[in-house]
Amino acid sequence: MTWVNERDLLIAQTMAFVQSVTGTKPEPETRIEFTAVEEIHSAERPVAVVPTSHALRLPQDEVRDEIQGRVAAFRAHQQLFQRERDDYFSSVLAKARARTSTQPKVPGTK
Repeated sequence: MTWVNERDLLIAQTMAFVQSVTGTKPEPETRIEFTAVEEIHSAERPVAVVPTSHALRLPQDEVRDEIQGRVAAFRAHQQLFQRERDDYFSSVLAKARARTSTQPKVPGTK
């Protein structure tokens, strides 16, 4: 079975399903025609030019201020992470040193 026959069978099944759901019957001469792929690719497509509104643009000063604010917030967030990482490292290192200093000495070591 070719893909064209499969397509036509699928369309017929879909139409039968639509009939069962809606309770209406399509016209008996209804036929869907498809365009060849080669014709679609060779056809010229119209290009629509949509004018942009200059009212949507922000002035350069506002854009610059927004970028500077975001950069400052990012730096502050990164500094917070750095402080938390340093504090965590210091606490883990202090716990490790406390454990090694309270363990009994192994005989034969200084």
